[in-house]
Amino acid sequence: MEKIVYIIVLALTVCVATAQEYTVSGGLGEPLLAVDNTNYRIKIFLVWGMENVKVSYISASTAHKWYRYRTKVDALNPEAVASVQNGTSSYITGVEDEYGYYVDENGNMRYYVFIIDYSKLAAVINSIEVASDVDPCVAIRLTGDADIKDINYYTPGGALMKVAREFQVSYQTQKWNETLKQFSSDTYSETFSGNPFARSFTTPPLTDTEIRLQGDEFARHFGVEQSAVTDLYEAKALEIHADTTVVSTGSGNVTGGSESEFSAPALILFKAYGNTPVASRFLWQIFREEEPDKPLIHSSTEEVEYTFDRTGTFIAKLEVSDRSGSCLNDEHQFQISITETVMEIPNAFSPGTTPGVNDVFRVKYKSVVDFHGRIYNRWGNELFSWSNPADGWDGKYRGSYVPAGAYYYLIEYTGTDGKTRVRKGDVNVFRSKSINLEKTNPE
Repeated sequence: MEKIVYIIVLALTVCVATAQEYTVSGGLGEPLLAVDNTNYRIKIFLVWGMENVKVSYISASTAHKWYRYRTKVDALNPEAVASVQNGTSSYITGVEDEYGYYVDENGNMRYYVFIIDYSKLAAVINSIEVASDVDPCVAIRLTGDADIKDINYYTPGGALMKVAREFQVSYQTQKWNETLKQFSSDTYSETFSGNPFARSFTTPPLTDTEIRLQGDEFARHFGVEQSAVTDLYEAKALEIHADTTVVSTGSGNVTGGSESEFSAPALILFKAYGNTPVASRFLWQIFREEEPDKPLIHSSTEEVEYTFDRTGTFIAKLEVSDRSGSCLNDEHQFQISITETVMEIPNAFSPGTTPGVNDVFRVKYKSVVDFHGRIYNRWGNELFSWSNPADGWDGKYRGSYVPAGAYYYLIEYTGTDGKTRVRKGDVNVFRSKSINLEKTNPE
């Protein structure tokens, strides 16, 4: 039973507290509720001038006693304020700047209202410029001539609190589109609280631009918002993207190995994208992983092609700097691994017997830079030659299958170690009875 009574009392108290409502009128323009501090049960209203300022109060009670405080509520000797009451509503006039007001309804939960004359504290921004004490590669900070006073109030318990002002910074920049692989013009805007000259903006402009500061939001509400613009700011910050395209590779037909490895010769295109013209100096370097001080190529262009024809692990590194050389971006590098050469030569095949199954004399290979093969009969006559290791001999000469027997191959190839090798030997041609019925070339 006691629990039920407690819940009812609590509900009634909450209802009374919720029903309490202050409204503020007067001054020039519409007063603004700047802060609703529920922790201290206090609302901060800004007015423009104190002329005819009135605070009204409405609740479910008909017993209204008004009080005020300057810096702290005096619970023992509260400062009473004359009011005009009409049933469940009442109001006070002669309201003073930087005072807190409240109504006591027979000791029920109180809510407080604090009045501030914003006309004395309006933000004034005369001029701004970009400060020189911040690294322009990663951030910018504004400095300038402005009069921005603190807007303070006191909680009922005497705690000094500050009303945060909001300002807005905006400027032109560039925005990267990953799908289109290009930059486009964009506008950057940020709204923030606090001193605009104490904040660093970590998204600096990516193009030359004026920078605008405007605010605060209270001044905007009263129609007196200030703004200032810098001179044209020369951007230095970089945003760089890069990618690779495999133009062609000597793919090979030997399975196994890592998916990140390429078979030589591998022609790869490296391409950089930057916020030009701020990003103006591009440098691609390609070197062996173990020899970073011995670059194989320098290229001062945004894109470069390179054919990897040696085994090993290579690094393609990109460096980009701005026009002044103040900012450097070297975050992008790519690792390219080229497999060692593999060359396996079969010693027999059966042309025309089972289509698609060992019916072509074809080498198994990987990372072959250069290739030339020849087939001879036992009298030394050349029957076939080919220069692409992916091709092979189908067992025919002048359109007809050669007879079964031993034939000879001579294969020259260059591997990823840069050396040219010669392989020679014999290959046996097997024939089935069905093939014997076909026309064969007597060589």
